[in-house]
Amino acid sequence: MVPLPTVTLAIKGLRSFPWLLPLISPSRLIQTSPCCLASLEEDKKSEVSLFKTVKKHDKEKETYLNVIYTYKNSPPRKTGHVQFIYAAMRYMDEFGVNEDLEVYKAVMDTMPKGRFVSRTLMQAELMLYPREQQCAIEFLEKMENNGVIPDEELEMMLINIFGDLAVPLRKLRRMTYWQGKFKNLNPWPWPHPMPNEPLELAKIAIEKIATVDVQSTITVFHTDSVKESIDKTWIVSASSPDQERLIAEHPQDVAAYVEGPFKVWVSKGAVDYFLLRADPLKNWKGNNYDKDDVSNFEVNFWKMNRTSLAHRRAIHEQDEQTIFGICATGTSSKDSLLSWIRCLQPRNPMLEKIPILFKFRQPVDEQLRTLNAGQPVDQQGVQGESVEKIEN
Repeated sequence: MVPLPTVTLAIKGLRSFPWLLPLISPSRLIQTSPCCLASLEEDKKSEVSLFKTVKKHDKEKETYLNVIYTYKNSPPRKTGHVQFIYAAMRYMDEFGVNEDLEVYKAVMDTMPKGRFVSRTLMQAELMLYPREQQCAIEFLEKMENNGVIPDEELEMMLINIFGDLAVPLRKLRRMTYWQGKFKNLNPWPWPHPMPNEPLELAKIAIEKIATVDVQSTITVFHTDSVKESIDKTWIVSASSPDQERLIAEHPQDVAAYVEGPFKVWVSKGAVDYFLLRADPLKNWKGNNYDKDDVSNFEVNFWKMNRTSLAHRRAIHEQDEQTIFGICATGTSSKDSLLSWIRCLQPRNPMLEKIPILFKFRQPVDEQLRTLNAGQPVDQQGVQGESVEKIEN
């Protein structure tokens, strides 16, 4: 135990170093204590009456910004900034502004300037005003999860609020560095903002899958032009000349399958698609050839004993199956898939002679649930495959 006179002399010695007093004062130690983070859960659950007064049909960007400006222009207050930012974060998805940089800057601008600035490096490392800084960090994480890249104006806001040594500013600069690198790395970029119409999403999803063959073409069919069609919807189909050749060479006594639905993700939305496929007619597993492998490079001029040309399989001839085409429909029902096959028949006459079976992996609507009635259900609640023959 330190004697009392020693402590007294140490405190008197600090008078010659006044810049150390804020670091050891009881109020500062309590303010920077991690115990203050326990009240964050209560801040996240707090309600703000400004957002509750907005009607359901007025939930748009302009109304959201009006709420922010109303709070910002209200009489000055000493508390409640953290609770308001958490409430604003909760309502972003509901108002559809979770991917708008202007909205994020407007929300962050409600924090008071200069009050939470760290004066020394020690205060910055001890995370001065932890509730406010943790709120700012979670606010930046929401931006990162929604793919919003901060700009210089938001950086200046954080410098004015927390200083140029604070943890939220480090978080923002890391986001700016890494998000800028990963922004254009997606080989299948989607438009911003993303379309809300299912047809446009289906076009983007099918085009993403069909990029495996550069000759693939995207075609949109409407079942209104198909006789005896029940579902009046759209069909987005993708096929290539190689797939049409494979259909023409397929034997008439070997069945093909319409299988699905499978899911493909486009941004934050999922699209169900179906395959028109057949079992492989050849065993390709023993004839794997990587044309990009330079170790398999051969000069044909040096091997004159060849009597026939080697047959290389198309990209659609996989080890487990041969894919004839893919599609996505507006209803994902059996009738819409039947209309898809009939829309493909003018360009592929062999489809009129090839027996085609339906294989549904899981129900996607009430019609498919009726179709798959009585099938076994596995532990995950997904119905088993249902096979039905198509009538050409």
